[in-house]
Amino acid sequence: MRMKRWMCLMMAMLIMAAVPAGAMAAQKAAIKLPAKVGLLFVEGQMQLKPKLKGVKSDDLTYATSADGVVEISEKGVIKGVAQGKVTVTVSGGGAKAKCAILVVPKGLSLEVGEKVTLPTATDVKFKMKDIKIAKVSQKGVVKGVKAGKTKLLMVCGKQKRTLTVEVKDKGGETDDNGDSKAAKLAAAAETDQIVLVEYKSGSKATLSVHEKQDGHWKQLLETPAYVGKNGIDKTKEGDKRTPTGTFNLTTPFGIKADPGAKMTYTKVTKYHYWCGSSDSDYYNKLVDYRDTKRKWTKSDEHLIDYKGYYNYAMFIDYNVEGVKGKGSCIFLHCKGKKNSTLGCVAVSEASMKKIIQWAKPGVKIVIQGT
Repeated sequence: MRMKRWMCLMMAMLIMAAVPAGAMAAQKAAIKLPAKVGLLFVEGQMQLKPKLKGVKSDDLTYATSADGVVEISEKGVIKGVAQGKVTVTVSGGGAKAKCAILVVPKGLSLEVGEKVTLPTATDVKFKMKDIKIAKVSQKGVVKGVKAGKTKLLMVCGKQKRTLTVEVKDKGGETDDNGDSKAAKLAAAAETDQIVLVEYKSGSKATLSVHEKQDGHWKQLLETPAYVGKNGIDKTKEGDKRTPTGTFNLTTPFGIKADPGAKMTYTKVTKYHYWCGSSDSDYYNKLVDYRDTKRKWTKSDEHLIDYKGYYNYAMFIDYNVEGVKGKGSCIFLHCKGKKNSTLGCVAVSEASMKKIIQWAKPGVKIVIQGT
């Protein structure tokens, strides 16, 4: 009898040893990403393909360490939105994995002597094709050497990205008198600071910054810009066009702290909004709810909700008189996820920050067609 019990016990132990651990208990979840760093162009896409153990792909969730740099779909498709570096976290079944995503532009435009820093990581290497035109450090700092075009190669493991680099002479083009193109504008007789927006087509434009120094107009900055989805020549509220003409550039504000503005800067809070309700006495004005006791409506812009776009901004005083239905909330602000606006002018956050730091009372913005 004892022998029989002993044999049964031995058989049970042998059966248990033969059964995989995953069948006796839930398999421990694990997620592994193919690389620690991913390279991505602005507007480019990549598919994350994590290796999974004990977790289904449908159960995965994706998160980023910062908004506005990438967009991630529920299926793990990553789209580059703006230049920058973020950490992407993939989670599921109690497991998680992380990787860095570097979003870079397809091209760089800088002046002789100017430096631009690209997002980078430890495993990324840089190589400039023609170091007589531009140089690059292994920390991603690109410096313009002389006017011309060249290529910059970024390498990370098996990933390679090639960027075009254009270096321009400092100060941009000048006329025979040594003046930039701002000297020919009517606004040059009214101010010594001009932001010039030159419309190209669609929603694309070029923005340049000019200042009168020692009797001559100098170009200090040139950068790509974006205007209304429907182009320019605004006439009414909601037409998704950017107004043309000469306007004052006033009221610097932003979700981020004052970067060193020469004009009074408003760091927006939950109480601030720009009134877009044409039947209101506050139409097309910056409003602080604590002062007016008027709550914002769906027609107004609750500024703090526009992270990225209104990190830094200035008011283009189109329809400053508040003519009903003519249009409101027209700003020079940071570029968001789209290559167009609803009527404003948008540039990179880095350029917008420089403009706020530079602009003095009396600065004009000129918006013109081709």
